[in-house]
Amino acid sequence: MNLRRYSPIRSKVPVIAVLFSSLALCACAQTVTEAPASFSLSPQEKSELIERLDMAKRADWSDALDPSVAPVTQEDFLSQMNKADRVIKELKHGFPVPREEIADALWIPPKSIRPGERTHLIGELQEAEREDDHNEQLMLISSAWTDSVAPVDTMVFDQQELLVESVVKDLEIGEGVHWSTIREALYVPPSPY
Repeated sequence: MNLRRYSPIRSKVPVIAVLFSSLALCACAQTVTEAPASFSLSPQEKSELIERLDMAKRADWSDALDPSVAPVTQEDFLSQMNKADRVIKELKHGFPVPREEIADALWIPPKSIRPGERTHLIGELQEAEREDDHNEQLMLISSAWTDSVAPVDTMVFDQQELLVESVVKDLEIGEGVHWSTIREALYVPPSPY
């Protein structure tokens, strides 16, 4: 799925699809993400990637200037524009760039979320919170069966739960939430056991 906004069709892409793609660090960069962690690009591939990043950078700038966009979303666009700019500079100077950074730099946040999409997103966040709690419980149960007397560190799970609750609350009351924060809240820390 191409999440770039090069035509009016992009505006019809459901936000939820964008969100799920962001979890995979942007489906639009699948050709990049299929490469090994350390990969090299041919000069032509590098040039095409820089062109795509430049298009993303310009789209982010254009969207940031849109007066109908909320201030929080404008900040998201500017942040994404800066990410694209940084990756372009690193590639042009011959530095290796992790594919996750490239995919993230190519991603363009949606301008807004419709009420139905907001409700679905809140449901996804609540599901992530349940998975987080499940993983925490697995860790606590597993630790109960060990001979260790060391306390179990649940801080990562507790912080994630607080983040999800904060994001859900903001979405429910209509506050602006940065997409980077939403994406972070959807992350479920794995159980160490």
